[in-house]
Amino acid sequence: MFPLVWTFWMPRTEAESSAYEDAFAVRPGWPFAAAVSDGATETAFAGSWARYLAQSFCQELPLTLEDLNTCLPKWRAGWEKNLPIAPLPWYLAAKLDEGACAALLGLGLQANGNWQAVAVGDAVLFHLRQEQLLQAWPLSHPDQFSQRPALISSQANVDAAAVVLKGRWRPGDAFILATDALAAWLLRFDPTLPLRLTSVELAAQLRTARQHRTLRNDDVTAVVIFCLES
Repeated sequence: MFPLVWTFWMPRTEAESSAYEDAFAVRPGWPFAAAVSDGATETAFAGSWARYLAQSFCQELPLTLEDLNTCLPKWRAGWEKNLPIAPLPWYLAAKLDEGACAALLGLGLQANGNWQAVAVGDAVLFHLRQEQLLQAWPLSHPDQFSQRPALISSQANVDAAAVVLKGRWRPGDAFILATDALAAWLLRFDPTLPLRLTSVELAAQLRTARQHRTLRNDDVTAVVIFCLES
């Protein structure tokens, strides 16, 4: 059976969803693919670059460092073609010259039970079995998050500082791909919450966490994958 997928996203300011700069994408079937990306707010068109990265990953599934860096020139060129044609204000043009930047986490599942993930930055993959955390990667503790994570730049001739992980999944397992603010919160409190809560319940908990300042006020995104038993 194909994996069952549940997605969740919430902008840093819920009244301004147009400012949401995370992204996610899913490709059903086998091989299955999912990705989340987190655009760096301080760079121009970061949300657009994040969406392009997540969608392109799921289309092409580059699961090695070499494959990812081979894909990047094509992705950069394709993204640039979609940028606004009209002249930009000087401050946006200057930022764009510096490049848009985003973190990326991608996962590929094979029908034979193999999985492989590639990460650039601080989005986190959670692998769970029987509602117990088996692994959190590439970060596994909330204190590991920093203000300067590795990012993928839209600029040419800049390779991605990617890391890769492989493993095996079983029917009944679950995976969560979460962008940094949510990932840090889950690591601090309970990584199984997205498996047990509805989207309404999770959103309510996250609003409360923001009010109590236990969750950083940032865009929040999760892709939750259930590997169904036949």
